[in-house]
Amino acid sequence: MSKMSRQSFGRIHLLESSSRIDFIFDPATGVENMPDKELDRLLFDRIWALGAKAVHENHISALADAALSTPTLEEYQNSHGERMSDFIKVIKLGIAQLR
Repeated sequence: MSKMSRQSFGRIHLLESSSRIDFIFDPATGVENMPDKELDRLLFDRIWALGAKAVHENHISALADAALSTPTLEEYQNSHGERMSDFIKVIKLGIAQLR
């Protein structure tokens, strides 16, 4: 079983294992009238944009193709293998930008 870690950024929580990063928005903290799934998508899009920007600014050629693809949250969740691995690396760069 892989080890899970949890990071929180205000109302946003990220659950990370060696093979996946999941996004959770705490609905009890104030954003009303927006479904949790939509909040997850907004968070994913923001983190992805930050990660893709970091790939571009730091000239990380190994992740250039992944960063250009701009997957949806659902595409990210359904990806596998090397593609998932590259997506996770871009996401981790985006998370680092949030810190």
